[in-house]
Amino acid sequence: MQLKTFIAILLFSFVQNFYSQNMRIDYNLVYKEDSLSTETVSKKMVLLVQDGESRFCTEKQYQVDSLRSIGFYGFAVGDYAFDAVRDKQNRISKHYYLSADVYKLTEPIQLDWKIEKEVAKKYGYSCQKATLSYKGRIWEAWFTQDIPLQEGPYVFKGLPGLIVEMEDESHSYKFSFSGLKKGFQKINFVSLGFKLVNVSRNNLKKVMLDYYNDPFREMTSGNVKAKFRDEKGNEMEPNFREMTKKTQTSLKKNNNPIELSEAIKYP
Repeated sequence: MQLKTFIAILLFSFVQNFYSQNMRIDYNLVYKEDSLSTETVSKKMVLLVQDGESRFCTEKQYQVDSLRSIGFYGFAVGDYAFDAVRDKQNRISKHYYLSADVYKLTEPIQLDWKIEKEVAKKYGYSCQKATLSYKGRIWEAWFTQDIPLQEGPYVFKGLPGLIVEMEDESHSYKFSFSGLKKGFQKINFVSLGFKLVNVSRNNLKKVMLDYYNDPFREMTSGNVKAKFRDEKGNEMEPNFREMTKKTQTSLKKNNNPIELSEAIKYP
């Protein structure tokens, strides 16, 4: 065996072994909640890869779950947006917080990637372009074989290298690579204080419509106790009718979900 070939094989084996360990990949996400507005929301996201499984979540939620995993149950507000867990069977579980319950939707993911010939340098890596049609959006992705992980943001995986950038055709969602490091504290999804309910896609849509129609049902029925205070800290009687109107307006305004074909058609 020639020396150059031996060195190449040795280097490849080293790289494969390095990236087979626990990895944390950071992304920046910029997106539009309202398709009719120019305003965007920015979130720092993390992709945690370990033992053939992965979790994609906000950095804020990862920090909150880290605290809870060591027994801290004080006041800590999480952010469950875009939380997605992939198991060894390549099924994706997503969590939806509505009222007093957490609804868990688990589905197999089939992504029909088309790898293009176009190449470019991005974030210091040699990258290649790929495109994807997925649930109502056309996506453009850039992946690098310099990082041999078949992973990417949210549910987007399966290319022969890590996805470092991904944007949909309407420029409503864009994921951008911001860092990578080996090793992290393994944190499972924590539904502290909530009842976890497994649902199908159709049942989830029904749950969301029921929530839209009466978002404070658990409170008005007395199943959930909550105290409301004014700006001065004094206890006040909530105006559930007004609160319901505001919640419904917000739900209708946020009409641009990442899985566009699954958008709920509110009345």
